[in-house]
Formats: sequence, structure tokens, C-alpha cells
Amino acid sequence: MKFDFKKAKRAQEILKKKLSLKPLGKVKLIAGCDLTFLNPYKTPTLGIGAFVVLSYPSLEVIEYAYEILEIKVPYIPSFLAFREIPLLIKTFRKLKNKPDIVIVDGHGIAHPRKLGIAAHFGIVEKVPTIGCAKKPLYGNFKEPCEKKGCYEEIYDPKTKEILGYVLRTKNNVKPIYISPGNLITLTDTLSFMQTLKGKYRIPEPTRLAHNYLQTLRKGYNSQ
Repeated sequence: MKFDFKKAKRAQEILKKKLSLKPLGKVKLIAGCDLTFLNPYKTPTLGIGAFVVLSYPSLEVIEYAYEILEIKVPYIPSFLAFREIPLLIKTFRKLKNKPDIVIVDGHGIAHPRKLGIAAHFGIVEKVPTIGCAKKPLYGNFKEPCEKKGCYEEIYDPKTKEILGYVLRTKNNVKPIYISPGNLITLTDTLSFMQTLKGKYRIPEPTRLAHNYLQTLRKGYNSQ
């Protein structure tokens, strides 16, 4: 499938006008999501998406949901949403318990056009979102100290605007890269992510979604 960069950029510019970074309301339910491919060798275009809904702040699992969909758009940095959004939306709309906020495996406004997958998804579904990525995509930052809880700002190299944070979630491990997606402020993004205390580098909502996907994929490939 040939990807139209001009149309994609135009779509991002249009969606960005709908972006709203406002204070987060009360949170009772939180969700994490992830996406992978069922079998890269046998079915290389068949993707599987998963959502896990948890109570907040106890982080007890309330609901799991998954969907399978063919993915034809190739992986292109800064255009990840066009590849993954259709499957994530299809899965999200299966949920019986709608979350008050979604942690998306990817970036929010820490993106060249301030419209990473977390922002894109949040605008389309009208839900507060936070982008939580394992690697940086856009912006300058200093490395935070090695202690859990240390963080540094990610800022736009052109405008110097703050886009998000580099957050150390465990002592002496690689940090995560967080930024607001939609319907949440920068300060609320940082303070909320700091409440998601867990044993692992990756926040519990997205970690559980990832683990759920691996279980589903293993079951599918064993058939």
C-alpha cells in the first residue's frame, strides 16, 4: 500500500486544531493498550490489539478486550497512528467499561507535528490520553538522575515549548517518555504517571495490555 505523506500530514494538521490540553477530571477507571502482530511469518499483516481496564488507584483488572484486523499501512516514524489507530479504535469500542483515561504505547504531543498516536486517538475517541513510550521521538532533553522518580522536561528544539517528560520509573533502569495526548495538561500528565507505582519500568496498564497480547498470540499460534 502506497502511503500518501501529504494527505497524512494534512490530516494531522486538521486534527491538531481539535487538541485540548485541559485539567484532568476525576479518574475511577484507567486503561492501557498495546498492539502487535499475530504471526509475522504466516500472517505478517494480521494485527491484534488489546485493552485492559483497571480500577484507579488500586489498579485491579476490571476488563480485557481484544480485536484482530488486517494492517496494510507500513511502519513510518511520526505516522504510527495511521497504522495502528483503526485497530485500537475497533478494540476500544468493544469495552463495556469506558475508562476515564487511556495510557497509549506511543507519543502524545512530543511529536514533530504535536500529534502522536496518543493525541490522535484521544481526539478521535474524545477521551483523555497520555502517550507513554520506551524511546524518544522528538524533542530535546537531559537525562534524568538514576533514582526512581527523577524526571527532566522534553522541549521543542525550535520553539523551546515543553512537550513532555523523561521519567525514571525504577532505580538504574532506562526512563520512559511521557507526554499529554488529549484532554490533560502537562502537569497533570506528570503527576498522574507518578501515581502509577509498580514493580516494573513500564506502567501497569500498558504492561498488562502487552502481557495479555502475548498470551493471546501464543494461544493463536499453538492452534
